[in-house]
Amino acid sequence: MAAVINKVINGDCVEVMKELAEDSNFLVDAIITDPPYNISKKNNFHTMKGRKGIDFGEWDKGFNQLEWLKYANELLKPGGSIIIFNCWKNLGMIADYLEKTFKYSVKDIIRWVKQNPMPRNRDRRYITDYEFAIWLVKPGDKWVFNRQSATYERPEIKASSPNGKVRQHPTQKPLELMEHLIKIHTNEGDIILDPFIGSGSTGVAAINLKRKFVGIELDRNYCAIANNRITKWINENERKTGQMNLFEKEIENEQKTTREI
Repeated sequence: MAAVINKVINGDCVEVMKELAEDSNFLVDAIITDPPYNISKKNNFHTMKGRKGIDFGEWDKGFNQLEWLKYANELLKPGGSIIIFNCWKNLGMIADYLEKTFKYSVKDIIRWVKQNPMPRNRDRRYITDYEFAIWLVKPGDKWVFNRQSATYERPEIKASSPNGKVRQHPTQKPLELMEHLIKIHTNEGDIILDPFIGSGSTGVAAINLKRKFVGIELDRNYCAIANNRITKWINENERKTGQMNLFEKEIENEQKTTREI
């Protein structure tokens, strides 16, 4: 399965995960993903400067929230964490399915607090400045939890939504958010599966933190965007690493010369 590591596969995640599961030795250490929420609808947000509406497209309508979980479970190792972003209306259904069907343990609800939330009619509604993710653990082994805080780890991450040229997908998650989750729930060298990888943020975050990933994306255009983005990121990291190694070599030579003198 080395061919799929650090790659984004174009296809239906159910079909791709079925194929991956045919290799009984292939397991991932964690699943961190952001499936369609089924919240798309028409509104007037697109009339506001710099803002788009929340009709993301047909891919965010009529999505089966539970079907993919059966095949994700087959790929997740015992003790592995699964973190799923979704609309709060869907989280209970997802938790109930994984608990009753596969005996998963619900650990927490994680809150992403947006520093730049989409505007709303402030005289009629609270502003929606958050998204939720549910964290569950597969039974059978100890789970990874690398506390980052000196005190308690609060299940709340503050980060701005990507915008401008950085934004390549309508529901793109910020790197800061994904990196925080990856640091806590995985170790270096671990493999992370994202069956709905979109423009590739999970992959970029994994590479930044010396993890591996397997991405799946149904939309051919977003798949190409993700692979291009990740390839550029890998090349840039290799270039920086090469420069750093050269710099360290120069310092080592200077120190050696000084000792000889």
